[in-house]
Amino acid sequence: MACGRVRKPLDTGWTPLVDGQLANLRVGVLRLGAGETHAFGTGERECAVVLVRGHCAMTTVDGPDFESGPRPDPFEHKPSGAFVSRDETVRVVAREDSLVAVASAPAERKTANTWMSSDDVRQVERGEGAWGRSVRFVFWPDNSEGNMLLVGETVTPPGHWSTMPPHRHDVYTEGEEMSYEEAYLLQFSRPQGFGLIWQFDDDGEMDQAFSLRDGDAAYMGEGYHPVSCSPAATLYHLTFMAGPRRLSQARLHPDYRFLVEEQGMANPYANQK
Repeated sequence: MACGRVRKPLDTGWTPLVDGQLANLRVGVLRLGAGETHAFGTGERECAVVLVRGHCAMTTVDGPDFESGPRPDPFEHKPSGAFVSRDETVRVVAREDSLVAVASAPAERKTANTWMSSDDVRQVERGEGAWGRSVRFVFWPDNSEGNMLLVGETVTPPGHWSTMPPHRHDVYTEGEEMSYEEAYLLQFSRPQGFGLIWQFDDDGEMDQAFSLRDGDAAYMGEGYHPVSCSPAATLYHLTFMAGPRRLSQARLHPDYRFLVEEQGMANPYANQK
């Protein structure tokens, strides 16, 4: 099944997390100490480089130098970073100890690079009560060019649920559902933090759950995937999506539509803008 969780140490330097489990989307983490540098080529893929915490300079061969951060933490502070097209070389220089996430997806055409400051990231509140959380649109169709890749962030308070109501994005259905892969990089505000993800499909062939701890990655190539956060800490997840239309549009599970209908709300995933 193209759904699961990856848990491995985030060592100094480059750590691949989602790499081969999905057809198009790859995700990894770069840990750099102050003064350290890492460079990589994008090849035939477009890349999103997002500062999770710390302070880095980012640049391509043709520039400009872009200061990403400082970002003390991802729970209270918005992100910054770079969306870099194919056939480029990216260089990241750590001004202080930093954690940087990098995702990539195939890119048929070259597009303009985008340098995103934290001031330009839009944040909205989503959900009600115990499934309320904050959503940030980092690299989205309205603020960047690309082929497949989209990037967002979600901050879920202690004891709350996220990615609710349960939704899927498996099959393209005009006006209702896009087909795209998705992966989360997870961080908790305290070492004691943990969460759970339930991955399931319509016919019951997939029905699995995983614990979530700081530094884990979860990936979804199909099915529904609600996430819960324990009362022990705030949950942050950095979301990467890759689909042929570069749009986020998902179908709610019919059993849980009442969650929005009773609040007089529309499907929040009908056309995420």
